[in-house]
Amino acid sequence: MQLLSINVGKKKSIAYGERQIETGIFKQPVASPVRVMPDHIEGDEIADLKNHGGFSKAVYAYGYQHYDFWQKELNQPALPYGSFGENLTISLLDENDIHIGDTFQLGQAVLTVTQPRVPCFKLGLKFDLPKMPRLFSNSLKTGLYLSVIESGDISVGNTFELIHKQQNSVSILDLFNAYFHTDKAEAKPVLQQALQVEALSPEWREQIEKYLT
Repeated sequence: MQLLSINVGKKKSIAYGERQIETGIFKQPVASPVRVMPDHIEGDEIADLKNHGGFSKAVYAYGYQHYDFWQKELNQPALPYGSFGENLTISLLDENDIHIGDTFQLGQAVLTVTQPRVPCFKLGLKFDLPKMPRLFSNSLKTGLYLSVIESGDISVGNTFELIHKQQNSVSILDLFNAYFHTDKAEAKPVLQQALQVEALSPEWREQIEKYLT
């Protein structure tokens, strides 16, 4: 797995109905190297700190192999790096193979998987397509959030190398599918297993615990 692009964006104000909202979803590729900080990537701004950024969601990564699917789904000839608001565009990032707690070396940085990405209405604004969050959720091509274990510089071309495989965990795909697309009784074992993984983000831990009570 190789880092194809590093994408960052400044907060910008856009129209949403009759009001203005701020978002950092409009990210652009930047020249490397770039510093990965404990709670964000250098040069990136987060508008909604409740749902994005912070120590458990410092970095968002997305697999470039999904771009072909979306080009066909959205009938677009090409999509530039960073189209889904990701900080890291990785050549291959399989949500079915990557598990909560898996740890990766990228350049000087060490990153741990904490949760799937949950699409919000701003993804629809990004594509000027209100149904985009639903399409994204149904596709199960969510990408993933990572926490920063070790800060450091990263560069395009770096290998996204698995250095620790979390045992007795759940995959990004299975976790997202269980929580959003599966009957509660069937989903329960998956969700309970996810709660056993220390690396699970506090936000998802809280949501799952509430859902299961």
